[in-house]
Amino acid sequence: MIAAAAVLGLAVFALVPGKEPSAELQALESDPMAAYAPSGGTLVDTRLRNEGIELGRSVHAELSRLYELGRGSGEPRLQHARRAAVAAGWSHLSAEFQVAGARAFRATKRLEGGRAELTVTVYERATLLPKDVDPPALQVTLRRLG
Repeated sequence: MIAAAAVLGLAVFALVPGKEPSAELQALESDPMAAYAPSGGTLVDTRLRNEGIELGRSVHAELSRLYELGRGSGEPRLQHARRAAVAAGWSHLSAEFQVAGARAFRATKRLEGGRAELTVTVYERATLLPKDVDPPALQVTLRRLG
C-alpha cells in the first residue's frame, strides 16, 4: 500500500504556516495545471510544500490538489485532464498506468528555473483516499525535479 501511494504521488505535507512560498513553489503555482479543476469536481484538499530538508533528505517544491468527482466514472475526467496538460505545454506524457485501483499518467515540462513533473491520478476506490473523501476522486500533483 505504501509503495502504491508513492508511485501515485501521494504525500503528506503542508506549507509551514507563515512561511512564504519559495520561487520553486511559485513557479509550480503559475502553471495552468496548478489551477486545473475537473468538471463537476469539488476541491477537498490542497497541499503545498517548499523545497528544503525533510527527515535529513533534500526535497523539492510540490503542489497537490484533490477533487471529489461525484457519481460516475473518473475515466472521462482523466482523459480531459490529459488534454488540458497537453494544451498547457506538458510533454513526454506517459501511457496511462494502473496501481492499486487507481489510474494515472505523468508528464514533464520545463518551468522557470528547472524541470517539473505532473501526475494526474483518478482513484476509483476509497482505500487510497482520506476517510472523508468519496471515490471517484482526481488528484493533480506538480513537483519540481532536481
